[in-house]
Amino acid sequence: MEKRGLPEVVRLRDARGEKPQNAAGIGLFWYEPEVWALPISPAARVLYAGLCSFLAQGEINRKDLRSTLKDHPDEAIAGAIDELVGNGLLLPVPGGGLPAYEILSARGPEGR
Repeated sequence: MEKRGLPEVVRLRDARGEKPQNAAGIGLFWYEPEVWALPISPAARVLYAGLCSFLAQGEINRKDLRSTLKDHPDEAIAGAIDELVGNGLLLPVPGGGLPAYEILSARGPEGR
């Protein structure tokens, strides 16, 4: 795997759709528990839930990415981001200078 660092800030946009009744979390800070049943790595599941908790802020910084996946090197966190992209849970948003992603529903397209 190519050695990669994490950006200082990652912009986030919510593309999950309406908050479902079974959402985990409080107020604007929620995620869909369906993520725990998806065929992705545990690190990607935890990262997805962590990214969802930062959606109200519209961004997550490097320190918080590292805190979300404690004891994981930057390369593993970047790999979990790639896994979320590859599984249709994150959609890269081009342009703007800073990396940006839309966070998609863990319930799939029907949940959006």
